[in-house]
Amino acid sequence: MPRLQVDSVSVLAPGRQGGLLREVTLTLLPGQCLALLGTRNAGGSLLLDVIGGTTTPSSGRILLDGLDAGSMTTLERRLGIVSIEHPLFPHLSVRGNIGFPLRVRGMSSGERSGKVDQALALLGLEALADLRTAHLDQAARVRTMIARALVFDPRLLLLTDPFAALEPEPRQALQRMLRRLVRARSLTVLLTTGDREEALLLGDEIGVLDDGSLHQVGTAVTLLDRPADPTVASRMGDANLLTGRVIRVDDEGAMVRLSSGYEMEGEPGEPLQEGAACVLCVRPERIATAFLSRPGLEIGTASLPATLLEAVHLGDHLRLRFRLEDGSEVLVRRPPAALATELRPDRPAMLAWQPHQATVFLAPSA
Repeated sequence: MPRLQVDSVSVLAPGRQGGLLREVTLTLLPGQCLALLGTRNAGGSLLLDVIGGTTTPSSGRILLDGLDAGSMTTLERRLGIVSIEHPLFPHLSVRGNIGFPLRVRGMSSGERSGKVDQALALLGLEALADLRTAHLDQAARVRTMIARALVFDPRLLLLTDPFAALEPEPRQALQRMLRRLVRARSLTVLLTTGDREEALLLGDEIGVLDDGSLHQVGTAVTLLDRPADPTVASRMGDANLLTGRVIRVDDEGAMVRLSSGYEMEGEPGEPLQEGAACVLCVRPERIATAFLSRPGLEIGTASLPATLLEAVHLGDHLRLRFRLEDGSEVLVRRPPAALATELRPDRPAMLAWQPHQATVFLAPSA
């Protein structure tokens, strides 16, 4: 049975067309971690508020272990929450903050002490147990919030962009710690983040949220190689979005005449019709390059003439930026050893990719 079911949840707002959340549906199984990737205003924190019971949906419902959460009290939902909207109590010590959910649940001081000690050890907070939170650095505060959320064995852990305020080094350390905890204790986790790498590291699956809509949920491989739409492609990293028109659709894929006039292939990301305006999406790392000794040479029919604008060596890869004949730009990433040639600006090149490495969508206005 799913641990969490979000069934067509919408949250409307006066004067806002479409609402703050738009018929969001998702399922979370026991022991699964789902990372919702989106910008600050995408709707992720609002969705977690709906699940937590602090915001009432305009329509739809939340099920926890098959039961309608709408009839549950906050305590009955048994959710561990890590959010800036649930801050630590400054007048309590680390130990007091972690033990607070147990006090609310009426647990005796003896039982409380044992569970708090376990949570302190789990998050490496023993040496800080008697300090007030004002004396903690930001990373220790986040660890304390996670310990407080876990101390009563919640059915579901909700984290709203938990590491956003941290510097890179402590942020990465806490990401690794949370990943170990989730796997070691089979925690069921729903988290929001605006950091793609964080979503890839922590999520068994990733959901892409944008403007209140959940565009796609899937594994990293699925979202990278088969995005549901251009929004997903862009959120999952750099994506080249080339406009054109569909000139052929068959079992082998879709042929697109790009705005530059050249024809390139991709796989349909949705039903397409000949003549429809479209967007061809191809990732920078999927594009092969061949530099030419002079303009006008070709390397094959399924290739795209381009001019190198810049080449930047970023250690583990080269970032190449090209201009097409219609003025649009294409980003390419290649291993440093793959291009043993002089990379000077204005050098002519041909770009190519395998048809299955590109996806074709209808243009937004189509």
